[in-house]
Amino acid sequence: MKKSLKIYFIAIVLLTSLLLIFLWAHNKKVPIIIGFSAQLTGSQAELGVQERNGVQLAVEKINESGGISGRNISLIVNDDRGIPRIAEIGDKELIEKGAIAIIGHATTAQTLEGLKVTNPANIIMIGATVSTPELSGIDDYFFRVHPSFKNSAQTFANHIYESNGITNMAIIYDKDNSSYSKTYSKVFSDKFKELGGNITEEITFSSATQPDFSPILSKLQDSKPDGLLIVASDVDTALISQRAKIIDKKIKLFTSAWAQTETLISKGGQAVEGMEIEQAYNLTNQSESFIDFKSKYKARFGNEASFGSAYSYEAMLTLAEALKKTKGSKDGLKQSLLEINDFNVLIDKISLDKFGDVERPYYISTIDEGKFKMINKFTSANTGGD
Repeated sequence: MKKSLKIYFIAIVLLTSLLLIFLWAHNKKVPIIIGFSAQLTGSQAELGVQERNGVQLAVEKINESGGISGRNISLIVNDDRGIPRIAEIGDKELIEKGAIAIIGHATTAQTLEGLKVTNPANIIMIGATVSTPELSGIDDYFFRVHPSFKNSAQTFANHIYESNGITNMAIIYDKDNSSYSKTYSKVFSDKFKELGGNITEEITFSSATQPDFSPILSKLQDSKPDGLLIVASDVDTALISQRAKIIDKKIKLFTSAWAQTETLISKGGQAVEGMEIEQAYNLTNQSESFIDFKSKYKARFGNEASFGSAYSYEAMLTLAEALKKTKGSKDGLKQSLLEINDFNVLIDKISLDKFGDVERPYYISTIDEGKFKMINKFTSANTGGD
């Protein structure tokens, strides 16, 4: 009887061990599903495409290095088409397909809708290029590697007033992304007026209607501002610049980081020469890691990396660093991200605060002979803001 029990016990142990080995081996083969969502089609798709490419490049790097705890990352891509409702539906579908985190969206309006799905589901969303202060200081499941534009917009206003000697400014912004553009315009405007400047006109338009900018900008002929701040996508900023220069060839043009792509330069042509831009990323950085990234990006996708591709690449690397601690599980992922401190990305070290926000340097650049050329670098310690 004792012998039979002993044999039975050994058999149970062996079967249990085999089952655990099987489950372990099976788990090693099951990929970690990460979602990505941004606008990938339409006239304003350049930023979203660049972000998708950056994430894809990071995923390939991670998988080539052995993945996370031996498991590969599987990236599921969604096109939100630049429509908030589509973004919300797409994020729900990504979660249903098993995504344990989502990188996206490219712009604020879609992000706010997506968070209506991801926050209740306790699913991490990491914004690569979302910078509205409206999402700062909130304890939820939204994280970002891009800093809030509050300080940078104020610094930009100070730079235009002090360094350019401009006291009369007009502003035009795309109201379809008002959580970004309207807020940016207000932060900028408040600071500019505080300095003693005057906002002569505030013009809005809807990019969804693909407007003719000539009649929209006709107000500039009456108010005659010295400078024009454009808060819009790269394509619309290029078109507005061309029309503005026809109306007043001497007007000085400025734009926010939203337009910071090569498309702005290629489509804007001579009209954007000399334009100054509040830049989220120093694309002329000479660090070895950034030069290597740009080289691999161009070899992989055939074009130059933008700030969107760099930030999304960093977002994926940051997410992977947190997933290493959870061994690829979504359990504990939020806490793991909150513990990110002095993590080396492409050109900076980043730390996430208790709300998942980040402070990083930002830049003011100009377009000189078809290239972005840095004018100045700022940090939270020397913003010129309040």
